[in-house]
Amino acid sequence: MEQVRKMFLGGNTGYGFYSFYEQVVNGEQAATYILKGGPGTGKSYFMRWIAERMLALGYGLEEFYCSSDSNSLDGLHIPALGVALIDGTAPHMVDPKHPGAVEFIINLGDYWDESGLRRQGSAIQAAVARKGFLFRRAYGYLHLARSLNDEIEAHMRELGALDYVGLNRAADGIIEELLGNAPSRDIPARERHLFASAITPQGIVNHLPNITSNIQRRVLLKGEPGTGRTTIVQKVYQAVRQKGYGVEVYHCALDPQRIDHVLIPVLGIAICNASEPHSCPARLSDIVIDTAHYVDSHKLNPYVDDIRRLQDMYQRALDTAIELIGRAKEAHDYLESLYVPFMDFEQVTKRQEQVLQQILTLAER
Repeated sequence: MEQVRKMFLGGNTGYGFYSFYEQVVNGEQAATYILKGGPGTGKSYFMRWIAERMLALGYGLEEFYCSSDSNSLDGLHIPALGVALIDGTAPHMVDPKHPGAVEFIINLGDYWDESGLRRQGSAIQAAVARKGFLFRRAYGYLHLARSLNDEIEAHMRELGALDYVGLNRAADGIIEELLGNAPSRDIPARERHLFASAITPQGIVNHLPNITSNIQRRVLLKGEPGTGRTTIVQKVYQAVRQKGYGVEVYHCALDPQRIDHVLIPVLGIAICNASEPHSCPARLSDIVIDTAHYVDSHKLNPYVDDIRRLQDMYQRALDTAIELIGRAKEAHDYLESLYVPFMDFEQVTKRQEQVLQQILTLAER
């Protein structure tokens, strides 16, 4: 059994930065700690330090990674205790809904030397401006990539190349296979909206194999963009909602208005878009469906060169966006280097220990 589930709460998308951080700060936790402070103040390390100690005590964790640095934590959730820690700084600005009662703000800026940072003022301002400029350019290319992907799918749709009757029949078969014997619930359970993948400086990072590792029954959809994978996932999602089960909904990293994966943890069921870039190795027990079977290639043949050209343009736009996000990270790393010398990390460590004791007190209760 996986003790640590890895996912993303926010993403660099074709709509700019897209956030599901409100999924954590919802008032349903026993305690949520919102970390504030500039770059280099130790927010990610603060959460990592807590995570390591709770993991050592045997607690399962959910770790939410940063889409602008896939090695850095943006959030931590301890489901058994209902405790969460989250980075509440830009671009994922988070405000408490029940301040002081459920959510608690920890401002790591309390532990920096303001006079020292003021001496770095011009360098900090220049680095912030450069980082913002690079992210805006990256989002422009991600918007272009999303539009090109839409164009590829338009060829499938407008040329009548997709067998929608067959796709809907396949979706109905999956619903019957997965949910046919599952009774409906009178009171609908909660939905959680997240990302399994993200477009990061390290490329497209995919945590789908980790997220579904404890799921017993998986349906994996394989196929090229525009071949109907989203159609099947969306129909299964609507059937799950009608049954009233709690569901984890994982959105597309490029276009968050689309759903890539749906998990029903209480039933041990998942349906996943398991093609690149969010591939997931199949197990013997998996149901694997190739949506290429629902495409009439003869109708696409006159436009093969057009589609290939769009695919090449899409890949170049995506690669350029990733390169720009990488340069934005370099600007962020430089910002961190300006803050670190003026931080009192001994005080940060003491604050970490205080929060850990508060969490352990909750565990005792």
